[in-house]
Amino acid sequence: MIQHIVLLKWHTGTTDAQVDGVLAQAEELVRGIDGVEPVTLGRNRSIADHGFTHAFIVSLSDEDALATYLNHPVRDRYLTDVLSPVEAERIEIDVPDDSPHRRRSGTSRSWEWGATRHSASADAAALRWEEKDDEL
Repeated sequence: MIQHIVLLKWHTGTTDAQVDGVLAQAEELVRGIDGVEPVTLGRNRSIADHGFTHAFIVSLSDEDALATYLNHPVRDRYLTDVLSPVEAERIEIDVPDDSPHRRRSGTSRSWEWGATRHSASADAAALRWEEKDDEL
């Protein structure tokens, strides 16, 4: 899975109705391009004042789907006819979803301070204890 992440900054004077239209027409990307999984879009919720107010996250099945998406006429038309007239700046990055960190079930999570961690040294100590116990 590849996440194609797009951050958008609008031209001064771009209306909410224009932004809504840009977001609504993003459905064409899902319907018109094979390999595009869901497209997540929305408004920035952070208080950072960088000017990027909206984001698209386009989920693609693999590297081939990304290449197809980036060079597809439906995307080209969307960028030229829909996005370009109202965007001031756009940042695009592609991030593979090859090492996700997800919450584990239960109350202890391996990334929290104080959580129980499985380690090679603990395994070795347990093995030495078991071997010693077997000798008695």
